[in-house]
This record gives sequence, C-alpha cells and structure tokens, in this order.
Amino acid sequence: MRLRTLGGLALDGAGLGRPKPLLLLTYLTLEGPRPRRYLGELFWRDAVSPTNSIAVAVRQIRQAAPGALQGDDVRLWADLPCDALEIERALRGRQPGRALELYAGAFLDGAGLPGGSTELEEWVYTRRELLAAQVQGAALELAQQAAAQGDFGGAAGWAERALHLAGAPEPPPEFWARAYPLLVAGHSPQAEEVRRRAQEWALRLDLSPDEARRRLRPAVIGREREVRQLGRLPAGAWAWVRGDPGMGKTTLLRRLDGVFLGARAGLPYATLEPLLGPEVPGDEHARLRRLAALPGTWLIDGWAELDPESRTLLGTLRGLGTQARVIVAAAEAPPFAVDAQLDLGALDEAELAAHAGAFEATGGLPGLLGAWLRGEPIEPVLQAGLAALPDTARQVHGALTLLDLPELPRVRQALALDAPTFSRAVETLLGAGLIDVSGQVRARATARRALQAQPTRHAALALRLARTLRGRAAYGLYQSARALWDEADLSAVQAVTLDWAAEALRRGFPLQAAGALADAPPHPAPGPELGVLRARALERAGQFREALSALDELPELPLVSALRGALAWRLGHPEQARRHAEAALDSGGEARAEALNTLAHLDFQRGHHRAAERQYRRAATLWLTLGDTARWAGALNNRAAALSAAGEDAEAAFQAALDAAGEHLVMRARTTLNLGQVRERRHDAAGAAAAYRDAALLAEQAGSLNTSARAWNNLGALHHRAGRPAEARAAYDTALALAQRAGEPLLLGTVLANLAELTGDGDAFEEALRVIGESGNHDQLARSQADYQAFIERSRGAGQA
Repeated sequence: MRLRTLGGLALDGAGLGRPKPLLLLTYLTLEGPRPRRYLGELFWRDAVSPTNSIAVAVRQIRQAAPGALQGDDVRLWADLPCDALEIERALRGRQPGRALELYAGAFLDGAGLPGGSTELEEWVYTRRELLAAQVQGAALELAQQAAAQGDFGGAAGWAERALHLAGAPEPPPEFWARAYPLLVAGHSPQAEEVRRRAQEWALRLDLSPDEARRRLRPAVIGREREVRQLGRLPAGAWAWVRGDPGMGKTTLLRRLDGVFLGARAGLPYATLEPLLGPEVPGDEHARLRRLAALPGTWLIDGWAELDPESRTLLGTLRGLGTQARVIVAAAEAPPFAVDAQLDLGALDEAELAAHAGAFEATGGLPGLLGAWLRGEPIEPVLQAGLAALPDTARQVHGALTLLDLPELPRVRQALALDAPTFSRAVETLLGAGLIDVSGQVRARATARRALQAQPTRHAALALRLARTLRGRAAYGLYQSARALWDEADLSAVQAVTLDWAAEALRRGFPLQAAGALADAPPHPAPGPELGVLRARALERAGQFREALSALDELPELPLVSALRGALAWRLGHPEQARRHAEAALDSGGEARAEALNTLAHLDFQRGHHRAAERQYRRAATLWLTLGDTARWAGALNNRAAALSAAGEDAEAAFQAALDAAGEHLVMRARTTLNLGQVRERRHDAAGAAAAYRDAALLAEQAGSLNTSARAWNNLGALHHRAGRPAEARAAYDTALALAQRAGEPLLLGTVLANLAELTGDGDAFEEALRVIGESGNHDQLARSQADYQAFIERSRGAGQA
C-alpha cells in the first residue's frame, strides 16, 4: 500500500475510498502518533460523539486496508509509504530532481474536508503551502544548476515550473529576484510577468539575455580562514557557527566535506533521518548508540528550526560524546559548551581585494556579494533582506542611509523612538551586518539606490531628518522631501537653501547656486538676501542680464548698487558702472569691496594699470577681512594681471593668487586663464596652450561654462594665429557649444566672430556683430567692428590678388 496525497488523495493497493478515513490516515502518517480523543475533536468536532465517530473510521480503515493503521486504547498511528514523505526525504537528501518528479500536484488537492475543524483546515493549507514552497525552491535550485552548466533553456524551464507550481503560496520578494534572470537567460516569455510581479514589491528588474547569463555564473569567495579552522577540527569535536541571516552560514557548511543535515520539521527525528536511517530505532538508547558510533562530519544547518526530537537527542549526545565532528550553524548562541565557536560577520576588505569594487558595492555582506559576483542587481537582494526585518529596524536603516555621518542620536530624535525600541533596532541591524558599531551603513551607495526606489518612504524619512538639522546639511534632505513640505517647513527650507547656495558659490559652483535659489520656496516676509545672492550667482555664471533682472526686484541698498556697477561693467556700460560703484564706495564691507573691484576694472580697461593694481590690492584686503577667500583670490588674480599689463614680472603674483584660490575651481580657472594670456604675451605658446586647457577643465568641473568657453576661445585664437586651422576650428567649436549653454550674448558673439574670421564667412561675421550688439557691451562692439573692417580689407586684398 502507498498513500498518494499530491494532486488528490488515495491509498493505492487498497479498497479504501472514503475521504474522512483517508484524511485520518494521511494526518497520522505525516504527524505521527496522536491521542484518540484529540483526533476525535480534530476530525469530528461537530459530531454528537467524536469518540464513536473515530471508532467507526478505524473499523472502516482496518476492513478496507488491513495493516494500514495501528493503535492502542489511547493512541493511533500509521506507518505507510507516502509521496509527501518521499518528497521530504528527497529534499533532505539534496535530490531536487527526485522531489520534482514526485510532485504530482498540490497536497490533498480536491480532497475536501467534510465536518473537520478549523484547525484541520489550517493544517491542510499550511502543509500544502510549505511543501509547495520547498518544491518551488528545489525547482529554482535545478534551474540554477542548469544555468551554471550553460543550459539556459533548461534553466528557464525549471524556473517556469517553479513559477506555476500548483499549491504554492504567494512568493516572497527574493523569489522574483532569483527567477527573473533564469527566465530572461532562456528567453522565456514568462520573464515579463515576473518583472511586473516584482514591481509590486518595488523591485526593479531589467536585464538583457546576455546580462542575465553573465550574472548566473557561479561564484563563491571569502571565508577561507573559517574553512581552514573548521577543517582542522579533531574527531569528536563540536563547533558552533553563529551568524545572523544572510551571513553565509549555509554556504560555509556546503563548502565543507561531510553529511549536510538541513533543519526539517515534521516527523520526530526528521533532521537526523539521513544518519539514523528510514527505520528510526524506537528506543532512545539505541538511537544514541547508533549516532555515537558514526564517524565522519555532520553539518547541521539551522539549530532553532530542527525538529524538537532531533534537537533534544543532539543535546544529550553532546554530553555523551561522538566519534564524528559536529558543526552546527545557527543565529543564536549554543545551548551547551562547544569546542570552537565562530561568529560570522561581513567579509572584510582584504578578503575581497581580488575583486575590485566588491567591498564598496556590498560592504562585505555575503548575500549581496553573491549577487554582485554573478552580475545581478544587488538592490533587490538588499530590499528583500530588509523586508524580513522589523519595521523599526528598517526605518533606522533608511535614516542612517540618508545621513553622511552616522548620527545615531539624531536618527532616534527624527524617528521619535524611545531608548529601548531604538536599541533593539540597532542591535538587529548590527546582527544582520547591515551597519557597523559606529552606525555606518554597509554598502551605503547600494542602500541609497534601494531606498530611492521607494520614493514615498525615502521622502518621509528625509523630511523627518531634515527637520532635526540646521544649515546646509539639511538642504539635500529637504529637496528629497519636496513633495511633503507643509507651510511650517517653508521658512526653514529658505534659510537652508540660502546657506547651501552661499557655500556652493564659495566653492565655485555658481550655476548650481543660482538654480537652488530659483527653486527656493517663497517667504511670507522676504528680505533682500535671496535676491542678492541669486544675482551674484548669475553674475559669476556669466548670465549678466539675468543677474540684473534679479536686482530689479530689490530695494536700492549699497550692496545692490555695487552689484549693479559690476554688472554694468560686464555689459559694457562704463559710465553707469562708475556711477553705481561710487554710490556704494562709502558704505564699507562687501559693498565697498565690490565697488573697488569695479573701479579697478574700469581703470584697467582705460589702460591705467598701476591705478588698477592699487584698487585690486585694496579690494583683496577687504575680501580677506570679510572672510571671502574666493573673492580674495579673484582680486589677487586681477592684481597679477594688472602688474603684468604694467610690464612687470607677474609670475609670482599669479602663483600667490593660485595659492589663495586653494580648491576653489572657478578662481583657479580664472587665474590660470589670465596666466595663459600673460604667457602668450611673452611668446610662450606651449605654456599658454597648456594653461588654457587647464583653465577650461577646471571651469567646466565647477560649472562655470562662460570661463570654460573663454579658455577654449583663447586656445582657438592661439592656434588660429599660429596657422593651425584644424586645431583652431576644434577649439572654437567647443567654445561655441559652451557659450550657447552659458547663454552669455557677448561671449557667444565673440566666439562666432572668431569662427567666422577663421572660415572666411562675412555673413556669419555680421551675425556675430549683431549678437555682440544685443549684449549691450559697446566697447566690445566697437573692437569687433574694427576687426570686421580689417577682415573685409583682407578679403578684398585676397580677391584682387
């Protein structure tokens, strides 16, 4: 006789067809001996006499299937061959193919549960889902084995079997992450369905077949020290490998030689069945004698998940001693003394040194590392691991991920957690290896990408943290939470934006500063600070007309007048520039420094280079006093240019300006640009070209497109004058693209004029003059018109020749 429970319910080799007795036989076969009274309540709860009902069922079974059921006055039991038990043995013996071969359908599919209790229904459904989930995992294991051998069609077939396995519950997120590359690699049409289902878990899966095949290659690295240590254990030694989920305990055990005993629930001694044999001795002393005499190595995976009988037997056996080496992997501490204990954490950087980028991407977390080595996306793996944690731990991890420095007290404040709850969350994350002892998130870049894939959660955490911060440190967090701002946040957001933009400007990123200020929320009682700072940022970025428009909305303050003067000079209106600068000259502070700078520019433009040098020197002193090192460096740069124009050796002055600029990219770019012009006047063409290239690169890194365009324009002019038209054209084209992006008409017109002169295009030269005229810079327009007349004369001369 054989009990068939998959895809239906039948007892082959017997004439028993009644569903209730068959169900009783199934229950006893799978669960072991049970009291008659308990079975009566479980199967015939609504009967007038459950005891009589079970007695009737026992008679029916013994008449139709003699020998199938045993019992005494108190208990009943059954010991029948059963397909479900055969599948469990196949899974324990690491025979996934046999398990799939036996799986003929969902457990007790269509068998019905007439008159049974709620507990019986729950047992059936739990058994059905548990067995199906285990077989589903076996199908994926077969798929991965096939993929590792290059059989991607076969791998997709097994993955499809897993996907549509009868009786399987709703798969967890990691199922989709595992199944997707297997299906894609084999060109399965089911891949799109899996990708869509994964999106329901906020998992973004998108691979080409080639990418999927690369990611399915097998790879295991690290834990060499632990493998050696466990391999040296003497016979009879017991070792305990401790680590939280995802630390690679199972992988480590599978790398060792021995009998692998995965934790199994169900029948008594199910875990130890591969050692005890299918006929488990009924006497405990016999079981202990059999196990104690066995040699070899036992690899026991998942102490807490063992069936209770196996766990108790092993505990007793530990006290008696064994010939075998016993290695147990568990998340908890050992309940008895062991000869060696290994605590698994994240792999360290040295263990991953041979794999560039692995430690940075994964933080040494084994679960992430396996996916990284196979080329799979690691964000879904991290998301799946986090989904298994308590919500508080996930919140703490997300908040720490958003902070550049691991400020644990700030996270607790932002999440409004009491001390015990917060401590438990931190301990959970430490145990899982997701943070280190300082609170630093492992694989933080990966964690940030995973969090950004959940925009609502990301924004909510960012806003909580931003509200605990002051100054520019809160800027990025507030921006991430923009959709969640309420009216009470607006004042703080504007203050934070001002602080961040001022620092961006100081560091030489004017376009970013201007963009941030343009996006700042309105303030109920606005002051001039935001408008002034935005105008200054636009001026530094070369967008002079936009800067002037920003000032039009502000009251006439000394600093506003000083900025108007600077912009008037930039736009070629020297009289307006002088008038505005002189109006701000007596105010002191930043306005006076700006005014001195503008007056120095005007002196320089008129050829009064020594007067300009003195004004620049005074402006530099004021900027230094005000603590604005960027403007100080800029004034020193201008002073060096004035000294050079006056005929003095200014190399040392330029070096002083570069030293003052430090890491301020725009100031370094402008100083290097001026240095190139000085070298060009000294007929050092090679040195000038190198300086122009350096200046262009520095300016582009800083986002100062106009400075970068000027550098390329100067380089093009240098090649043009040297008779290298191809190199000149390439430099002018680069300058033109940058000038178009910068949006500065004067610069754009100047580059267009140079390009027109190089190509001999008179019509293009006239268009360039029109663009320069629109800029409002009359001095430059006059110079360019003179160049145009010279160009026309040369063209006529060439035509007559």
